Amino acid sequence: MPLYKKELSEFAEKFTKIINKTELKATFDDSCFRDYLVQISIRNKLISLGKINVYYKPSKNTFSLVNSNIKNKQDLDIINICWDKANNFKSYDKHTGIYEAFVDGSFINNRTGCGAVIFLGEEKIKEFSMCIEDTSSRQFGGEITSVMLVLKWCLQNNIKKIRINYDYIGIEYFADGKWTPKNELAKNYKNFISSINGIEIYWRKIDSHTGNRKNDIADKLAKQACSI
Repeated sequence: MPLYKKELSEFAEKFTKIINKTELKATFDDSCFRDYLVQISIRNKLISLGKINVYYKPSKNTFSLVNSNIKNKQDLDIINICWDKANNFKSYDKHTGIYEAFVDGSFINNRTGCGAVIFLGEEKIKEFSMCIEDTSSRQFGGEITSVMLVLKWCLQNNIKKIRINYDYIGIEYFADGKWTPKNELAKNYKNFISSINGIEIYWRKIDSHTGNRKNDIADKLAKQACSI
């Protein structure tokens, strides 16, 4: 029996039920399992659209989604929304007025990049991608810079409420005082957050590389900045 078939089967059952409530149909059977992997077939009312792969990481008890060959953006959007529902990952609705930012940093070939994307509901509002000079803190420095770019944009655009989704816990813990900053970068970050007035900031830690499409955008932007 393939490794972790039970865990994969339980999650795939949940995921496909959510997809099958949409205009798409998702199926899998015993032949679709490999070690750490289940492959799910997707179709619409007329034709087969392709397959998606769901991977299981037992060390973190997390699942990740990799699209194999589905190209249509509308179909991908449906699948991604269903993926968020299957993982109980909820975003604020547009009518709440609460923006969602996804931030990330990257360190590639001795270059540090930062990336961020801002949504209101499902509408993408703004992207940031920048290479920064200070490489001493590597991707952490990139993620911190991403947060600061997002909040500066909020100040400039009179945004009153935003949730910042991050994958490094220091982003929140330095900001709210749970951790004491010891280097200049972290100190400057904490001081910057403390100086922000008029914005309600909500924090949420998310797992990176698990198929969250919004976080993947920030990751891609941070990596792109390293190659500029």
